[in-house]
Amino acid sequence: MHRIADAERAFRQTIALDPSVTDAYLGLAVQYEHSNREEEFAPLIALAEANHLSEGALSFIRSYEHRRAKRFEDALASLALVPSEVEPERTMHLRGQILDRLGRPDEAFEAFSATNRMHEESPTRPLERSAALRENLHAEIDLLTPEWAASWLKAESGDAHPDPVFLVGFPRSGTTLLDTILMGHPDTVVLEEQPPLNNCDKRIGGMAAIAGLDAAAVAETRHFYFDEVAKVAPAPLARGRMLIDKSPLFLSKAVLIQRLFPNARFILALRHPCDVLLSCYMSNFRLNDAMSNFLRLEDAAEFYDLTFRHWERARELFGLNVHTIVYERLVEDVEAEVRPLFDYLGLAWRDEALDHRATAKARGLITTASYAQVVEPIYKRAAGRWEGYRAHLEPILPVLRPWVEKFGYSL
Repeated sequence: MHRIADAERAFRQTIALDPSVTDAYLGLAVQYEHSNREEEFAPLIALAEANHLSEGALSFIRSYEHRRAKRFEDALASLALVPSEVEPERTMHLRGQILDRLGRPDEAFEAFSATNRMHEESPTRPLERSAALRENLHAEIDLLTPEWAASWLKAESGDAHPDPVFLVGFPRSGTTLLDTILMGHPDTVVLEEQPPLNNCDKRIGGMAAIAGLDAAAVAETRHFYFDEVAKVAPAPLARGRMLIDKSPLFLSKAVLIQRLFPNARFILALRHPCDVLLSCYMSNFRLNDAMSNFLRLEDAAEFYDLTFRHWERARELFGLNVHTIVYERLVEDVEAEVRPLFDYLGLAWRDEALDHRATAKARGLITTASYAQVVEPIYKRAAGRWEGYRAHLEPILPVLRPWVEKFGYSL
């Protein structure tokens, strides 16, 4: 529920009541990892040692500390001591991350594959849910014709709220780094993967219902959206502050956005499709319907293809107002890539926005898979990483090739 302070108190109280409860220590370790509080690992380890925690659980916590300190060989040695019943998915995933940093891609790929196979066994049936989502995307793409768009009833926005900016881009394309930079500007309010737009989609009955919305329905749904934003916005939407609604997979919600917010601007984050798909496969996502597509490479490639077909069809039909940010250029020269974005948004330049590490640290819990990367200095090691895994990606390259070429990349 993201009630981080309450969770930490509960874990601490548990340890005070019964110092032998292993899960309380593991819970704190995972919380410190995901909120980038790596300085807390050493005191937690000392407490666990004093309370005679099992060596296996201690080794799991130590592996986090070693990884954060870039002691990768030590981290790998600690993981070897973690028994199979202690955080098996996280342990295997961490093994993959460390092997990747040690330059051992084949072993790393096998660890990530093993993690994903564990997730496939979830009783929530992730593979079935991901297949259903892809089938729905197929159906929506078939609906996106000029005749369908021409059938829309006329509607104007007619309220005082400026249309939001939407930050989109396939997961692992640099959207978290980008939204952290935008959060560093005092004139913005950034929502990070929050539910208001998805709640609007459910409220109207999905994309097929969009053409039937009249002016009153559009106005009511806009009003509902801003009411939902007010429930989750990190700061009040004071007059003059720009609302930026970031969710990568709003790529396939562009039609709904166009209907509700005809003057909306889009920021599109692009990265080499092969690096994107590899990174998605290597990430330990929470298994919602969308993220379940990344448990198998063939599903991930189909999902990428469908998502961008959806997006490109919407751009053709509605002439969306889009500014593109390219990940490889962003990590090469962040200011050169971000200055034109600020100009596009009409935001005055603020040097402090580039201090993404300070902004990220101030955020506390970061709920995306990039939580650890955004507190590091800008690095280039992930650009082109897919080449070390090319043999494993060969089966999906035919699906990705058209997008690689369209976006100006190469195989």
